[in-house]
Amino acid sequence: MYTVTEEKKTIENKNCLVYGIRYDDEYYVKDVSADKAKVKHLTEMYNRYGLSPTHLYEAVENFLNEI
Repeated sequence: MYTVTEEKKTIENKNCLVYGIRYDDEYYVKDVSADKAKVKHLTEMYNRYGLSPTHLYEAVENFLNEI
């Protein structure tokens, strides 16, 4: 099951939270977006449609190319 991860990060001397996506302990992509709602929506879609974890990086890349 895909879940949202949260990480503190400093960007241009400003602290912020960034969100990533994890599948078990084997697959994860850090710092997908600072917009938690967007990352949560992605994880919900990946879980609903059964995205294979081997395609996680490609799916996130496609998302990033669209924004």
